Amino acid sequence: MTLDDWLITTRTKEEAFAALIGVSQASVNRYRHGLRIPRPAVLARIRAATGGAVTAADFLGA
Repeated sequence: MTLDDWLITTRTKEEAFAALIGVSQASVNRYRHGLRIPRPAVLARIRAATGGAVTAADFLGA
């Protein structure tokens, strides 16, 4: 599942998710739209925050 799909499905706002994983809202927006791939530490926090629904493979298109 992509981060965009997860945010839409769970009705989570970018600002709230950013605070949860410790990055800026602008970073979440870039991750969401494929403009940037998160660093490994952030990927781990994304996976944890989404309960494993969004993984590194989802950012790499694998």
